[in-house]
Amino acid sequence: MKQAVVIIHGMGEQIPMETLQGFVETVWVRDDSLIDEARPDSATGGPRYENTVWSKPDRRNRSFELRRMTTEAIDSQHGSTDFFEFYWAHLMYGTTWEQLKAWVIDLLWRSPARVPPRIRGAWIVLWIISVIVALCMIAAFVPFATLRSCLFNNCVAEASNQTSFWWLVVVPVLVGVFGAIVASLVNIFLLKYFGDVARYVKADPLNVARRQEIREKGVQLLETLMGREADGMPGKRQYDRIVVVAHSLGSIVAYDILSHCFARLNTASDLDEKTLRGLQQPERTKLESMIRSVADTPAKEDRTPKDPLDTTTNFTVDAFQEQQARCLKELNEQGSPWIVSDFITLGSPLSHAEFLLAANLADLRKAQERRILPTCPPMMEHDGKTKLRHFTFRYKDDATASDPLTYRVPHHAALFAYTRWTNLHSPHSAILWGDIISGPLASQFGATINDRQVNGIRDLQVLPERDKLGQVVAGQRVPFFSHTQYWSFGSLPDRPTPHHIRVLRQALRLKDR
Repeated sequence: MKQAVVIIHGMGEQIPMETLQGFVETVWVRDDSLIDEARPDSATGGPRYENTVWSKPDRRNRSFELRRMTTEAIDSQHGSTDFFEFYWAHLMYGTTWEQLKAWVIDLLWRSPARVPPRIRGAWIVLWIISVIVALCMIAAFVPFATLRSCLFNNCVAEASNQTSFWWLVVVPVLVGVFGAIVASLVNIFLLKYFGDVARYVKADPLNVARRQEIREKGVQLLETLMGREADGMPGKRQYDRIVVVAHSLGSIVAYDILSHCFARLNTASDLDEKTLRGLQQPERTKLESMIRSVADTPAKEDRTPKDPLDTTTNFTVDAFQEQQARCLKELNEQGSPWIVSDFITLGSPLSHAEFLLAANLADLRKAQERRILPTCPPMMEHDGKTKLRHFTFRYKDDATASDPLTYRVPHHAALFAYTRWTNLHSPHSAILWGDIISGPLASQFGATINDRQVNGIRDLQVLPERDKLGQVVAGQRVPFFSHTQYWSFGSLPDRPTPHHIRVLRQALRLKDR
């Protein structure tokens, strides 16, 4: 079987295939650890200098602008990999200044206490810029002699006659130049890049149709890759694993797509009811017990098979993700079509979810508790029959299923019981150095159970490389605006593979099948 990697681009006027080609060049073409160097080049038959990739039309993209990039097989145990791009920039068109302004006002018009500390500096700078722009607009409509007199003297009726060359000519020109610069900034930078953010994260009536179309097409692509027909019925499946990689705003898009896709498939199985009722789920049971253990959830009885991972002290992200993989394998063996093994976010604004997706942290937590926004690990709920908390429910509400090992169905927001979440971020300094858009996700999307935070997300700091204490490694420095550099080799492509590229390749696990 093969694996599929779906790339979801970020904000801005993206060019079709540009993100995909750059990404594939980094994680496949130039990775000499994937294929034996002694093996001849699959395209030429000659010596191997890089890994081969082909670009092919594929109707699953549902766009003549997009192609599937397919690779050679890694070895006899690992098949080929197909790379797809979910391109959505053309669906978010026509953003106006009024739409961007409404979003900016929403961000500004809130208490400083509701602004996360990591971005409070940027929020203050945004306030200062807004005030300066407002003052310039006032200056543009008030006679300058009057303005000068009111600022430095007394506002008298004769002030309009107290003119000078400076106030009549120079100041208006300077204000005009400044206004032109601001207008260019708004049109070229803010509208081009942050206009997408403003429209996607704000559920205004004018934005809802765009959001729906983007999510619907994303779900359609994933379900097609999982072998589902247009009517939702099982079809021929070509892949045994799907990896979703998302950058910037694309990570919010991907999070929504994955959430809605899993909610459509969480109860699906290709097996008949009689077979399902006779199954047990030891791996799922272990994972639930791991979560209960670290959250210190009271349990009168726990019939989970004893496991060394099943203690609070041994709960680590490594152990959790290993158990997730076993749970996914078990789920697939029991007929589920869900094969998304990994979700990888790069430079994700989801780190500011309490600021972008909710009114404040309490509002975010409420949405997570109500399973509107899935967490990693999933939220748990009490089962009156097993007397335990689960992220699953009894199959067809079986009143006799008091054994937690019995076949159960994951609830609609439990995708991160089976899909590993890895997040690469670049800590920022002085707003413009590093990546202020990104950040760790554990504090935002870990599950809060019994007032305790349980985290299953692997947060990895990159750009620059840091030691175990979080200090920058000698010889490294924080790059300027690293938001666009997560799969870039930089200006020295022949140097040893940079740390952030190695981390990205490890997160993809292209040999992990």
